Amino acid sequence: MREVIVPDIKKEICDSCGEYLLDPESENRISAAQRDALGLLSAEQLAAFRRKLSKTQEEMSDLLGLGKKTWCRWESNDHFQNESSDRYLRLLMLAPSNVRALETIESWKHGIARELLAASFPFVRDIQAAQEAGKQFDAMLLNGPFRLATR
Repeated sequence: MREVIVPDIKKEICDSCGEYLLDPESENRISAAQRDALGLLSAEQLAAFRRKLSKTQEEMSDLLGLGKKTWCRWESNDHFQNESSDRYLRLLMLAPSNVRALETIESWKHGIARELLAASFPFVRDIQAAQEAGKQFDAMLLNGPFRLATR
């Protein structure tokens, strides 16, 4: 457990029950401090990434396979993403081709490309070309931004 100190938080305390309420600015500052302490992407970074992709909050949720409101909550600081989701988002930021792959998967799931794929590629016509493409892909993975550092 980490202790996160956020100075100058404003709160209202109920005289009858002792419960306190935070103003929205204080809640946002606390959430931002928690994200920072956990090393997670900030709400501002998430919003910038979404805008870079020219997507709405709902479109981002659809693209990532999240619940309809999840991205909105992350971006508005109501909730924040867990470590695995944060790593997933960082991978997408590092390799835009993965975003395009997710868009393709999303279109398949919605049936848009399923018919085109079946009509255009009923079988592999050129095995050697397919194998060469596979080798190029393997080389990209081994030599690209995700390669393991050698010691």
